[in-house]
Amino acid sequence: MPANQHLQKLSAALSVSEEMMSAAREAAWDRLSALMADRQALIQDAFAEPIPHADAPAMADLIRRIQVLNQRLVDLSSQGRDRVAGALGAIAAGRRARAAYGGAPGR
Repeated sequence: MPANQHLQKLSAALSVSEEMMSAAREAAWDRLSALMADRQALIQDAFAEPIPHADAPAMADLIRRIQVLNQRLVDLSSQGRDRVAGALGAIAAGRRARAAYGGAPGR
């Protein structure tokens, strides 16, 4: 792999991470999942061969930036999960209340 391709692949992974942030903010979970696979492939390609020593500082910087975005993604995903869990809990409570008062089940 030519020397700068390591950096290009990891830089592309950073760009995909930014797209992942947009997908998470939009609750576009299917798109986020597809982007995660794309990013993983780029990261694997970036490290498929030994990294030239001269590229190590730039690679480390890109990795740190990806890690920061990844933590934000974890936080957004957790918030989304919590919102869905809350909505499902409210639906279940409504069904239990309807059943308790003789409402039609499952509607």
